Amino acid sequence: MGVRIPHRRSLEMPTTNKREYEAAVSRIKEENNKMLMRRSRYFMLQLELMENERNNALNNEKYLSDYAMSDEDM
Repeated sequence: MGVRIPHRRSLEMPTTNKREYEAAVSRIKEENNKMLMRRSRYFMLQLELMENERNNALNNEKYLSDYAMSDEDM
């Protein structure tokens, strides 16, 4: 998939009593949210790049130049 997945430290947390268990569950939720956000950003970036490549905007000289386009001179 190409997305780096962070080390899941929450799976190593002790859960011997209720307080530790609640802390571990909170950490699991936080890690899941972070991973979901990373994947969402990754796929949004891929969609953006695909659209730019489709329109060939990255290689078009009109987008790279600081000079006015020829139709603006008229």
